[in-house]
Amino acid sequence: MKTEFLTKCYPNLETALIQEIEEYAILKTFDANQFVVEQGQYIKYLPIIQSGCIKVFCNEDAISFLLYYIKSGESCIYSFAHVNNNEQANFSAVAEMDSELLLLPIDKVELWIKKYPSLNSIVLNNYKKHYNDLLDTTKQIICHDLEERLIAYLETKSKLLETDLISISHQEIADDLGTSREVISRIMKKTSLKKVVKQEGRKIKIL
Repeated sequence: MKTEFLTKCYPNLETALIQEIEEYAILKTFDANQFVVEQGQYIKYLPIIQSGCIKVFCNEDAISFLLYYIKSGESCIYSFAHVNNNEQANFSAVAEMDSELLLLPIDKVELWIKKYPSLNSIVLNNYKKHYNDLLDTTKQIICHDLEERLIAYLETKSKLLETDLISISHQEIADDLGTSREVISRIMKKTSLKKVVKQEGRKIKIL
């Protein structure tokens, strides 16, 4: 059943809603680095993450920056924002690792939100969670220097991937933090001297 994970994650969902999701939703696997949504596309589905992790980011004036991650059991508030309109996505979402998503058709979600209170609860909880994520990102940009943001970013990445040895380039980090590769390389040398992180070939180890 496509909805088996969903019923375990959200046991309060109405039986009728589960039946409709089973009928209309699509269960799809995305490979690591594969786009779920690209900025400028029209949103057709509301994703719920069954397994894996999705990175949500935005491009503005040729600068890319990380917004937040979506983990197992969560959905994307930016996709929710497109339930009642037909505007192009102002964000992108890409699989951070091999991930399995349950894709709910947007037109059906619009009806289900009005019809089933349990789905409204999921929407509100996800809005609250990712609102706090965005607030934390904003606080980091305003209140912390880039070195602190880099360390926090790598620690978050380590938890998501469940490893203290992360395979990532300085350019990828720079893209997520909205800066240049040269700046990240300079800060990495500085943090390595402080024995906070360590560069091991093309991987970074959290100490």
